[in-house]
Amino acid sequence: MSTQQHTPTTDAQPTTNVQPHAWLHGGAIRTASDVCLAVILLIAGTVAIQAALRIGLGSAARLEAGSYPLVIGSLLLAIGIATLLRALVLRKVEHGRWSLISIAVIAAVILAVQLAIGQWGLNVALLFGPAEFGALIVFQLALAIALVRSSRIRAIGMVLLGLLIATIGPDVETGVERFTMDLDSLADGVMVSTVVLGFVAADGLLGVVSPSLLLASYARKVGHRFATRVRLPIDLILRVACALLIAAALYAAYLLDGSEWPLEQIAVFAAFGVACQIFDWNRLVFLLALNVGPLLEENIRKALLIARGDLTVYFARPISATVLALAVAIVLLALMLSARSMLSRRQPASG
Repeated sequence: MSTQQHTPTTDAQPTTNVQPHAWLHGGAIRTASDVCLAVILLIAGTVAIQAALRIGLGSAARLEAGSYPLVIGSLLLAIGIATLLRALVLRKVEHGRWSLISIAVIAAVILAVQLAIGQWGLNVALLFGPAEFGALIVFQLALAIALVRSSRIRAIGMVLLGLLIATIGPDVETGVERFTMDLDSLADGVMVSTVVLGFVAADGLLGVVSPSLLLASYARKVGHRFATRVRLPIDLILRVACALLIAAALYAAYLLDGSEWPLEQIAVFAAFGVACQIFDWNRLVFLLALNVGPLLEENIRKALLIARGDLTVYFARPISATVLALAVAIVLLALMLSARSMLSRRQPASG
């Protein structure tokens, strides 16, 4: 009698605790995320280096169109290899995440600094040259990497990928086309608005296929699990809403670009956006890097031109040296904290 009474409860218990899309938090998806991103970074880095050597490098005093992509491509190879090694060595370890309170405090400090710069910005700007502005952009990217709640090494890869894509199109100084592959759609480069619309279409596409998967991917971003299944009426409403979201994104692209709207680019970035949602690649740092990439390259080339090729110009000027030192320290500290958290999670499992 007692065994018959207890057996149904044990059988029913797992079904009530099943979480939809629990595989998003598993070790297999983390390993696949690192491997897939590493492959993309390695391919992009190899293509960038080959194209940069073909375009021309110039000298330190006057950088040609291929110099900046060569540096970005080399960094992409390095981060791609590091990401691949991390996938092999720490494939069973969950990535540590910042708490929302920590992010709120850091974001508040950044906002306060920006308000202070806006208040006294005119006097400060007089002290700035291309080296200082370039260092500030690097510092901004470093803060974005540090604020990512999951993998910082993936965030670095996404930043570098955004910086590389920002170089697509004609070089501002020489007019040489870079990475256009003789495609008319890439003749003017990749606009941030196009990428944003592609990501919006990606969310719509994912929502049409599986609204619960879309919700679970966003819940993972804040360190939570999507614990309840979407009921049928709400499921249908979400699917219709996501279909309308796709239509709105395509219509917005048509309004922005008219008859020459970049449908191919939107499709590519929609597919990339779906991969970002599934594999937990940070799209915000990618968009930030894509937005500031041209300005960063412009200031780097101006600074070296003024300094006549002296690569120590960033360290010879106190403001740029201090800002760069802070940027490097922030990224290294974030990486060290991530490594410490991952290693501490690994020790009990290995024991």
